[in-house]
Amino acid sequence: MDEPTRPEHENGAAEQPFSCPECNRTVGHANVLTGDFSFEDVTPMSSGPDGLPEFKETGLRDGPQKAIELRCDYCGAEFTLGVETDA
Repeated sequence: MDEPTRPEHENGAAEQPFSCPECNRTVGHANVLTGDFSFEDVTPMSSGPDGLPEFKETGLRDGPQKAIELRCDYCGAEFTLGVETDA
């Protein structure tokens, strides 16, 4: 019997890629253990006073508690990346 295939985002690694929803290219990575994000081929559209990308509170009870607006460097699509903080 063949082993079941697992999607790349469920490969068990701490570092998980995320993609642009429009062109489907990988544009960054999230570390699920530390909560750190790296933006490689995407431009954050919101930043803090220090100039670093900043996640903003969403005010949602169900769904992501924080989110950041991004623009894909490949296709120019703007999208929101949300994260749940379990707070």
